[in-house]
Formats: sequence, structure tokens, C-alpha cells
Amino acid sequence: MTQTLASPWDTTWYAMAGIGQALVAIVVSVGAFNLRQSRKLRIIAYEERFEERYWHLMGRLSADALKGAVQRRPPNKCKDSDLQVVRSYFRLCETQLNVRASGWITDATWDLWAQGIYGRMRHYPFTRVWDEVIANPRADHLYRRLREFLDGGRDPCQLKGWARWWRGLSGPNRR
Repeated sequence: MTQTLASPWDTTWYAMAGIGQALVAIVVSVGAFNLRQSRKLRIIAYEERFEERYWHLMGRLSADALKGAVQRRPPNKCKDSDLQVVRSYFRLCETQLNVRASGWITDATWDLWAQGIYGRMRHYPFTRVWDEVIANPRADHLYRRLREFLDGGRDPCQLKGWARWWRGLSGPNRR
């Protein structure tokens, strides 16, 4: 049996097909990278809105509340305006925990927020109001995730490995 050699024409087509496949692979890789980056930018914009809400709330605290956080014996009673800010802060924390559980907050940001929540909840007027919430048996349904977080401190985001990376939660980011 005789073997026929491929013509130069066939070899050219094989080379062009290989080059075409390489170009398709490059385009798909660049597209996937851009998609991941756009997800990450969307998450960062989302995080910034939460930070704006946080600073807006902290800016509404009275001078008495701010002073009480560093005094040895803070005041016995919170002003109504401070009580409203503190309860709004609890709702903000609950929302942050829900959003983190859904995979919309990066790991680096969550590390900062978790430390911030713990730190803020150890100071007046937050401790005073939180103690009232915990003591009220009719308020068991309030702030479920915040209660769990303060009791156990575990990260509410359960995404692992590639899913976490693909969402833009892990890896280097703006922080």
C-alpha cells in the first residue's frame, strides 16, 4: 500500500485552523476576564453604597453618644435621635450580613466590616440598645443574622473555591 503525502494546500489549512482555534481561545479568555472584572466593579460600587449609608448614620449621632463611647460611665439613657440611629445601624448590619451571604461583598471588604461591626457593638450607645433588644422576648425575630454573627462570628458567605473567585469575591481588589 502506498502512502500519499498531504499536499501543501492541506498543510496550510491545518495551520490556519490551528491559528483560528488559538484566536478563539484568546477571545474567549479575554471575554471571561472582562466579565469577571465587570462583576467585581459592580460589587465594589455596591459596597461603596453601604459605606455611604454607614457614614451617613454615624454623622447623625449626637455629641453625647460620641462622648459616651469613650467615657468610663456612659449615660444611662440614650436620646431618641441616637436610638433611631442605632436601630438603623442594626438594620444596616443585618442587610450587610444578608448581602454577604448572597455573595455580593468581597472578602477584603468583609474582613473590614466584620471588625467594624464587632468594634461598634462594644461601645455606647450600641451596647445599651443591643442589650435592650436581646432582653426583649418579643424581639427574637429581629436581627437574626446579626445575632448569629455576634454569637459565633462566622462568615455568612458559603461560596467556595471557583464560585468565590468567579464572583470576584477573592483575589486582589481595591482594598
